[in-house]
Amino acid sequence: MKLNEPSRKWQERQHHLVVHANATAFAELCETALPHLAQFLHLQFPQFEDSLHQMTAIDVLLAYHAQPDKYDPAKLSLFAYLRMAARRDFLNAIDKRQRYNRRLLNINDPGTQYLMPHQQSLEESFLVDEWLYQYTALTQEEFIEALNATLDEQDQKIFSLMLDGVRETSAYADVMGLLLESKQTQQREVKRAKDRVIKKLQRFGANVKGSL
Repeated sequence: MKLNEPSRKWQERQHHLVVHANATAFAELCETALPHLAQFLHLQFPQFEDSLHQMTAIDVLLAYHAQPDKYDPAKLSLFAYLRMAARRDFLNAIDKRQRYNRRLLNINDPGTQYLMPHQQSLEESFLVDEWLYQYTALTQEEFIEALNATLDEQDQKIFSLMLDGVRETSAYADVMGLLLESKQTQQREVKRAKDRVIKKLQRFGANVKGSL
């Protein structure tokens, strides 16, 4: 389900007025943005109570009003920025609640981060979610499932290594069963495999965009 939002021009105008301390601009923004953010959070986290969605949306708008210059209109729309902030704050609120209830370690504590497996950062996750929200009707899980359907098992493993930033040829050669080959052969075949995966991803991206 897609959410309606004002035009980009209206959003830019309201932001400009808020930055310049217009007396009514923030109230006008809240009238539209508050229900938008609350509904967005409800769709993202339907298992949680609506009061938490509403409180988070209010806090996000107040934080924006306190420091509107933190938003850069050149990067994305104001409502997209607010949605990202709302999702981040809601996840943080859930994390705090769960850690309190279960007495878990704070995963953001530098002293415990080394215990955690490598994962996609929250910021990267937000950006992926926002792109999906803007351009597709898919969740991250649905998007990955559709993408994996276009890649065979070996290419999925190669893509996973690429996502993790792995640069060592030997890691790819191991996936491709080339460890007994010469280094020159490994480098050549790994490059071909990476190029093949990239082309498949480009075609997949074009198909997703073309279907919208």
